[in-house]
Amino acid sequence: MPRKRTLPDDIVLERAMTVFWRLGYAGTSMRDLTQATGLSAAALYNRFADKDGLFVAVLRRYSEIALTPLLDRLAASRSPVAAIRGFFDALIAASQADADRLGCLLVNTIVDGAAMSDDARAMLNSRFGELEAFFATQLRRAIAEGAIDPGIDPAAKAAALLGTAFGLRVLSRLRDDPPDQLRDLADNALAFLAEPPPALRLRAAR
Repeated sequence: MPRKRTLPDDIVLERAMTVFWRLGYAGTSMRDLTQATGLSAAALYNRFADKDGLFVAVLRRYSEIALTPLLDRLAASRSPVAAIRGFFDALIAASQADADRLGCLLVNTIVDGAAMSDDARAMLNSRFGELEAFFATQLRRAIAEGAIDPGIDPAAKAAALLGTAFGLRVLSRLRDDPPDQLRDLADNALAFLAEPPPALRLRAAR
């Protein structure tokens, strides 16, 4: 009869997450992971196959905690413009609260230069695809409601907003006093949301 696991996977993943987040994938050793989780290398391999399997599971857990619930909450907003602005407000708030400048684990994984497995790449593509789709959906809603310029290309603008989100999280790790710069960057990227659609501009000019 197999022995019952004494430590739930969620706890193992959260402990491993702190190590990967602080050291990065390449900088994390199995010794670091065994010390952080309290499990032997054999026990970790039994659960997650290898270091990469554990890392992919950590990325999935991180997104389930940090990204998916936020997008679900914002998507329920009655205002698609407020939903998009709310995402960037949350991003800036997270950056301001990040005293150790750890940044976003998902973004860090892309920019740290370490080799990436196909599974890790697929996980990141899925999660950032989820964010890009959120932007595109809210933009289409805003166009349908007449809140923004109907000439805007939702797919292209969603990709641009995704790039802005990346930039915000990277800059938050570099600047000594980032909040003002981050807010300025976000406001510039979102300026099109404050501009009245062409029909309204023409009406106001008459």
